[in-house]
Parts: sequence; structure tokens; C-alpha cells
Amino acid sequence: MLWVQISVFSGNNRMKQWWYVQNGQKQGPVTELDIISALANSSIPQGTLVWTEGMAEWEQVGQRPEFTASQLYPAQPGYTQMPGQMQTSHLKPHRGTLILVLGILSLVLISCCALFGLICGIIAWILGKADMKEMDQGIMDSSGRGTTNAGLICGIIGTIIGALGTIGIALYFIGIMSFFSAM
Repeated sequence: MLWVQISVFSGNNRMKQWWYVQNGQKQGPVTELDIISALANSSIPQGTLVWTEGMAEWEQVGQRPEFTASQLYPAQPGYTQMPGQMQTSHLKPHRGTLILVLGILSLVLISCCALFGLICGIIAWILGKADMKEMDQGIMDSSGRGTTNAGLICGIIGTIIGALGTIGIALYFIGIMSFFSAM
């Protein structure tokens, strides 16, 4: 492995040195940038144990603030990052388009078959709710939040109208059956 040696200075102008455990062997000393580089190219996983002077015990690299997502995936030149928005390269991709299509299908299918509209609406509602939760937790790419939310809302509306339509159709057939059985 090629280690790029770049000085990283702490507050006292001394290079901060780190050690880590790989394949059961202590490695180091290396710099913060070495560890960031190794994380970025997946040479070491987030669960790798690291230690530097001043730490009481070894900790997982993913738990150290020096190696947060903003350090690993800094904003690129010309890229405007909104406050609170994270880079998306390490996040699960969103399913906003799928959820929106299911939500719209739930509304369209209500007119020809309330049951199919109900099924599409329920799926859009479940997927949309799960994805919004993962976006809020920072697990999923939040760039699809608007599309996902629109699909979620369409799915909720489609589910409610589909359920009412299915109940209405069932009551209609029950009424017809009772009418003909009374004759």
C-alpha cells in the first residue's frame, strides 16, 4: 500500500500520529490524511480500531469525529452544499421516482380497479415512509426527498380512496345479493 505522507498539525504544531489495527496487527504511525485516504478507497473499514496520543483506549475509526463523512467526502469545487446536506456518494440511493410512480398509479388505477389502486398506494406509502426515515437518519441520499414525499402523499391519498372504493364496491355487491335473495 502506498501511503501519502502529508503533515497534519494539531494545536501544538506537532504532527498528530495515528495507529490502527489491520489483520490483527498494529500499523503506524500514520497521519489523519492517511487514514482518511484508506477509508475513502476502502482499504480499511469503518470498524477498524484506531488510537492516537490522548485517547484512553482504542476506538472504531467510524466513531471518531476526525473521520466523519464531511472529512471523507468534502464538497467539490463549484458544488454548492446546502446547510445540513451531506455528500451523497456514501449513502444509499433514493427510490423517489419509484415511489412517485407507485403513488400516481394508485390514483390512476382507482378509476378502473380500486383494489389495484389500493395495493399500489399501500406499497408507495410503506416505501415512502421508510425512505423518508432513512433520509432523516442520514442513511439515504436526501436529494430525492421531494419526489419521495410527493409519492408518499399520492400513496396515502390513493390508499384512502382505494380503501373507500373497495368498501363501496363490496357494499354494492352485498346490496345486490340481498336484493336478489329477497325475491
